[in-house]
Amino acid sequence: MPPRRRRARPVADAPIDALLPRSEDLAKGWLLALLEQAPLDDAPAILATELTRDGPRMCDAVLRAVADDADLRRLEPGGALVPLAARVGELAGAAAPAAVARAVDALVGVIWAAVRDELRGADADLVAELTERLALIGELVRSAALERATTAPQAPAPPPVSPPRVSPPPPGSSVPPPVSPAPPPAPGPAPMAPPPPVASTRAAPPAQRAWPGLGDPPTLDPSRALWVSALEDEILRSAGAPLSLLVAELEDAERVSAIESRTDARAVFNRFVCAVRSAVRRQDILVSESEARAWIIARDTARGDAHALGERIAVAVRSSARWQGAPLVASVGLAVFGEDGDTSGELIEAAEEARFAAAASGADVHGADGRGAHPI
Repeated sequence: MPPRRRRARPVADAPIDALLPRSEDLAKGWLLALLEQAPLDDAPAILATELTRDGPRMCDAVLRAVADDADLRRLEPGGALVPLAARVGELAGAAAPAAVARAVDALVGVIWAAVRDELRGADADLVAELTERLALIGELVRSAALERATTAPQAPAPPPVSPPRVSPPPPGSSVPPPVSPAPPPAPGPAPMAPPPPVASTRAAPPAQRAWPGLGDPPTLDPSRALWVSALEDEILRSAGAPLSLLVAELEDAERVSAIESRTDARAVFNRFVCAVRSAVRRQDILVSESEARAWIIARDTARGDAHALGERIAVAVRSSARWQGAPLVASVGLAVFGEDGDTSGELIEAAEEARFAAAASGADVHGADGRGAHPI
């Protein structure tokens, strides 16, 4: 029987536990790799993308897919993370298919370099399995990114403007010959400005903010659809196993965005996201809905462990840094599948209400069961 290529299996022994907390560093390595391979003129476009926000999520998704087929399915066609993978070209400031493919290669190359550093004398079979698995993941990410790059709508070029064709008059006709259009008038004094319009009684629309603030309504599409789809997948996958949903939000986020410059505010929000990421576990799914708001889908986690996870998140945020002389504070709400809700919508609503209760009561964590944990 002729040999056939087999599907790369998950590598349960892959050293990803040590790398998951370093997704920020991996995204930084990806950014540096993109800058190294791009022309100097393209550097500003790469630095202007949202790679600093969504790059760690992409690195996290690739790492998790190495060891778990459930995480790999999220990157397969129809999976919850396909929209994120499709944006790899945008995150890398790449539009042409060849540039998008190079961006995917740079991402996989950085992940492989980090994994290889953790192997430390692993046997050849493990190295081969990891190579095959990362190649499969890279193919999935490349396929999603290239499909988006090749199907993106292109602005049609305007048709060339040709001068009107004028037929000469027939012989003996009394019709005068066509007159060439007059040349444009020479520039003269500027015309007088028209009188100001009469003021309307309707209120003018509010001025648009220079950049989205944290008090603005969360963007529901596509980021919300992305993680809600992941939550629904986990509900189907749980099959009776415990499952919890947590939401963490940085208090005073509106004040930060109002007082600080964009650069300084982003630095504060990045510390919040890094703190939350440092507290979640390998089996948890972390999704940033905004720069100061994160959802955590906690697999195999009942109420007691969910409270403990929420407390770790709150402590990590409080210990991360200080702003305006005080520690950062996050309020955390949680809901448990089967107890606080049976659908994704019910769980989201219950977790939201619990977070509001935590913020109102001064608790670090509040559950939909009414139980709260106050800071020590």
